[in-house]
Amino acid sequence: LNSFLRLNLNIWTQAITRWVNSVAWAACGQLVVDEDLLDGRACYAALDLSEIYDLTTLELVFPPDEDVPYYRSKSYFWLPADNMYERVSKANVPYDVWTRQGYIELTPGNVVDYDFIVAKLEDEIAPRYRIVECAYDRWGATKVIQQLQNIFGEEWVVPMGQGFVSMSPPMKELGVLIAQKRLGHGNNPVLNWMADNLVAVEDAAGNIKPDKAKSKEKIDGMVGLIMALDRATRQEGSSKY
Repeated sequence: LNSFLRLNLNIWTQAITRWVNSVAWAACGQLVVDEDLLDGRACYAALDLSEIYDLTTLELVFPPDEDVPYYRSKSYFWLPADNMYERVSKANVPYDVWTRQGYIELTPGNVVDYDFIVAKLEDEIAPRYRIVECAYDRWGATKVIQQLQNIFGEEWVVPMGQGFVSMSPPMKELGVLIAQKRLGHGNNPVLNWMADNLVAVEDAAGNIKPDKAKSKEKIDGMVGLIMALDRATRQEGSSKY
């Protein structure tokens, strides 16, 4: 919309705009995501590692197949147990409700326990789903990535930059999938909240990327979704797919 207003109608717009259309996103939430049908299916993951006191996210994206003609996603969220209620009171965000409902899992202690998350991936998530690749942001990920490389192999984890060049194509693709109702996100309330928070920043060439600084609250799940979608679309048609 900003590009059309600026380039076609010569109307000035801000470079930063809230990105997800809530009506289209809600429509995608009505698509069936049957977890039993995801068992053993090829999927692509992205790990968005938080600061040590914050949410950590793993997003899985399952490409369309012979049974389901749209993409499906599954979200995992982790938060340190000891400071969860403090975050609820300070941020006025219902982390406690989402935890009771099973959408957030608490890790022991007052900082994110990455060993706990790696064990969860190795023992529960990876045995259930056929994760082909896992994208990650290079920042602050060295120890965790080394652990994952030792478990799953060096080629399993793929570094991904967070700038316009890396993020713009999959973010635009995500926008198309949402508009066309071709992304079943399971109506996860934590991801819904992050989608509502997401702000995009645009450069002079029309490239876009998520802007964590300008987003009103957490968007880590959406960043992970964009990264996982990048790997899924890159591998479509390849032997890995």
